[in-house]
Amino acid sequence: MAGRGRRRAAAAGHHSAAGVAGHGALRSMNQLKTWRIVAGSALAGCAALGALLLWPAPAAPAYVAVLSAPQDNGAGWVVQVAPDRQLTLTPLHGTLVANRKVLQFWTMPAGGASVSLGLVEQDRQFKLALDKQLPLAVDQVFELTLEPAPGSPSGQPAGPVLYTGVAVRTN
Repeated sequence: MAGRGRRRAAAAGHHSAAGVAGHGALRSMNQLKTWRIVAGSALAGCAALGALLLWPAPAAPAYVAVLSAPQDNGAGWVVQVAPDRQLTLTPLHGTLVANRKVLQFWTMPAGGASVSLGLVEQDRQFKLALDKQLPLAVDQVFELTLEPAPGSPSGQPAGPVLYTGVAVRTN
């Protein structure tokens, strides 16, 4: 009987040593899994940061003009022209337009005649791709005039100038 007890004790000891070894191996596997997750997450974060740094930033406007009312110099609209010649005209506040009248947007290249850039809806942003033949330079004048609908009959500004401004280069 004494032999049996020793065998049981030895078996129990052997069993518990194997249990501890098994538990240690399991813990090592869990740590390995954790480190793989951490390394994978760090790699994904680095890849995302690298992509963000390589992504081109939006281009700053090449020209900007603030259009002001001639009578009080109150800013009313902002003209931005991107390097790719995309023009954006943005209202800063409401502009009232009477019935049967329209806002017409003009530019005057230095030494040239006025060129209509189109009709603008009151209080709405206006976007336009500028024609390559239209020169664009520092000190170029932009204007908004009040014209009879459907626009200036002469092809030149005929109504009162509501807002005017001069382009400046930004880069």
